[in-house]
Amino acid sequence: MSESNTSNLPSEVIEHIISLLTARDVVRSSVLSKQWKCFWRSNVNWRFTSSDYPRRKPEATKKFVEFINDVIFFHKGRPHIEKMSINLEPHGDFHWPAVMWINYLASNHPITELDLNIGPFVPPVLLFSCTSLVILRLTLHDARVKIPAEIKLTSLKELCLENANFAESKDAQRLLDSCSTLNKLEFQNCSGNPLYDMELRINLLELREFIFNSGSDYIHVHVAAMNLKKFQFRGRNLTMSEVVHFSFLKDVRIDEFQWLNNYRIFNKRKRTKETANKMLKTVSSLKMAEKILLGEWCTEHLSNILSKVVNLPTFGNLTSLEIEFWPNEYHANVVLHIIKCSPNLQSLHTKTCLVTRIDAMELLDGEVHLHLKHIEMDSFTGSEVEMRLVERLVGCCPQLRRLNINLYCKLEQPIRRAVRSGIRSIKKLSPTLIVSVLSETMNGSLKYLC
Repeated sequence: MSESNTSNLPSEVIEHIISLLTARDVVRSSVLSKQWKCFWRSNVNWRFTSSDYPRRKPEATKKFVEFINDVIFFHKGRPHIEKMSINLEPHGDFHWPAVMWINYLASNHPITELDLNIGPFVPPVLLFSCTSLVILRLTLHDARVKIPAEIKLTSLKELCLENANFAESKDAQRLLDSCSTLNKLEFQNCSGNPLYDMELRINLLELREFIFNSGSDYIHVHVAAMNLKKFQFRGRNLTMSEVVHFSFLKDVRIDEFQWLNNYRIFNKRKRTKETANKMLKTVSSLKMAEKILLGEWCTEHLSNILSKVVNLPTFGNLTSLEIEFWPNEYHANVVLHIIKCSPNLQSLHTKTCLVTRIDAMELLDGEVHLHLKHIEMDSFTGSEVEMRLVERLVGCCPQLRRLNINLYCKLEQPIRRAVRSGIRSIKKLSPTLIVSVLSETMNGSLKYLC
């Protein structure tokens, strides 16, 4: 663009264009014309990334900190910076500069969006009194976080904390209780003091999306947010409220796991019934969902219910189901039972996990008529249970149009041949069915086998 063309643009257009650029490109835009040179310092949306970092220059960290200082402390034109994103985690320690940046932004700019990933740093107290914040994302790299007694995040709609280490057991709950307007909440690999349990009670009325991912054994999550639409959980100690009807919950992913050795040694006899009934209540609370993913331990807990029939409700809205299972009759029964309770199910995606039980065998469930149209099976090992499950599903699904089977990459050649032979015989049950059997090769590509 020539200088005459850029100079003729309205100031509002220039400001909008600059707000979409990275920090390096914002600075470069100043050479376009005298008009653009005046506008770049008044940019309201700043994004500093690793690509902006002058890594080949001597004293790169010092110079880059000075550059960010100029942007924040000498901002011109408009009265405030609206959005600030700094992602410099691989480039050293920015703790003390970040504290100064946050304090200045919180006190001098009514900032609405803040996203920081700069290595370990402790958020200053002033951050939790920023009433203008709408979106807050912090990656803290296991830094010790102390939540102040007084919190004023009254406008916060989205909160994402990653690798936060809460100093006190009630810090996380006090933070949530003060953010009554939250629409989205995300905890990624957060932890606390291992000397005590940490309770997280999610009962925010305006919450629409909740994502939790933690391997901690001492974080207990109780969900009672009645307006949830999307829920993802990977961890332990999940409880869904029995008194709340999750009418709007549409997309659910639950991967509640156990450490296998501890499960076999301590939990097998003492807590089998307790965890099974708890998982039954959790899955039953998802009856309004349209998409569900259940991890392998969810299937394992359900398979431990003593009665042969798992009393699940009807999943009338469910159209897509992803489920992981161990290749045994117990898990196959659970898979079939959930499918049987889903009259409108269209798509099934299963994945075999190579952990199994050696208990006594049980027969698969009775006859059922299903409406599935697409089935995909990952990590298929060709076991007897898996082959019987495929045969059963094909026989019970007259509307089935496509069956995709992805073999476990380490299967030996005789088993592969047996799988191909078995699939060909199964295909005779439905001549119009499109079947594909794929195998992953050593270089990661897929090889068509059948």
